Amino acid sequence: MIDWEQVATLQTAVGRNDFSTIMRVFFKEVEEAIAQLTTGVTTDQFRDILHFVKGSALSVGFVELSERCAQVERNFTGSHQITSIRKEIMTSYEKSKEHFLSNTETCSAPIEQIEPRFRHS
Repeated sequence: MIDWEQVATLQTAVGRNDFSTIMRVFFKEVEEAIAQLTTGVTTDQFRDILHFVKGSALSVGFVELSERCAQVERNFTGSHQITSIRKEIMTSYEKSKEHFLSNTETCSAPIEQIEPRFRHS
């Protein structure tokens, strides 16, 4: 679910305080990206959003979420799947986030204070 070696590497590279900020930004941006997975997006937009979530998740050690996004990205056949896929991705994200937060002391500041940056075109 979580690549703890990647988490430790990232935290060592940026320091504890910056790592906490990175994780808060990750949570905020991924939640907003997943919320954009609606039937109103084009196939390209849908794949762009999944690609963003996949890469972001992998960079912070959320390997299960990243792998799930990659699988969906490869197998996506049309908008009729969006609602169920969104639910699957959100469930994977929430499980990973819960597991991460229950095993770290990271992210004590409110996530709402972080300005999101992801916007699909």
